Amino acid sequence: MSERRRASPGRALDGSPGAALLRLYPADWRSRYGDEMAAVLEARRPGLRDRLDLARGALDAWLHPSRRSALPAYLSLAGGALWTGGAIVVLGQPVPPDWPGYLVDMLPQALLAAVFLSAASIGVWLRLGDGASRFARLALQVALAGHLAWILALGAAILRIDYGPTTAIAATAAALGTFLVAVALLRADDLAIGGLLVAAPIALLVAWAPAWLSFGLAWSVVGLLQLRAATGRPGGEPGVRAG
Repeated sequence: MSERRRASPGRALDGSPGAALLRLYPADWRSRYGDEMAAVLEARRPGLRDRLDLARGALDAWLHPSRRSALPAYLSLAGGALWTGGAIVVLGQPVPPDWPGYLVDMLPQALLAAVFLSAASIGVWLRLGDGASRFARLALQVALAGHLAWILALGAAILRIDYGPTTAIAATAAALGTFLVAVALLRADDLAIGGLLVAAPIALLVAWAPAWLSFGLAWSVVGLLQLRAATGRPGGEPGVRAG
C-alpha cells in the first residue's frame, strides 16, 4: 500500500477524465494535489464549466506558484547586464555620444535588452499577487505598450528607417510604464524593488552615459533581489501585498 502511495502522481492522472487538463499544471502542484484531484475527477466526470475552471486554475498555478520562480530574476539580470555593458562601452568612448554616431553600433544590444526588460516588467508586476489594484493593472498595460513601442522604435533605428525623436518618445513611454509599476510596488510595501524601479526609468531618460549605466545596474540589482527570494524564501516574501 505504501508503494502505491509513493507512485508518481502522473500515473494517477493517466486514468482520470480530466487527465489532459491536469497535466497543464506545474509539476510541483501535481506532486502535491494531483492524486486528490484525480480522485475527484474520477468520482464526478467534469463538464464543460469544470474543464474551463481547470484550465483557468492551471494558468493561475503557473502565474502564482507556491515556490517563487527564478525566471523573472534571470530576465531582469539579462536585461540589466546587456544595458550595463552598452553603457560601459559608451563611457569608454573618447567623445560624448551623439546621434546616430557610434550609438548605432550599440542598437542591437539595446534592442535585446529592451526585449528582456519588457518580460522582466511582467515578472516584477506578478509580485503583487492576485489582488492587484486597478492602478496596478493599468501600470502593467502602460509598461507593456511602452516597451513594445520602444522595441519597435529600436528596430526601426537599426534598419535606418527612423532616428532620434521616435526612439526618444518610445523610450519615454517605456520609462513611464516602468515608473508606474514601481509605484504600484511601493504601494504594496515592496520597497526595495519598487524604489530601484522608480529611479531606473528616470536615469534612462537622462542623456548622460553614467545615468544610462545606473539604469542597467538598477535592473541588475532587481534581478539579484528576485533571485535571492526565489532560491532562499520558498512561497514568497513577507511585506509584499497587492496595492
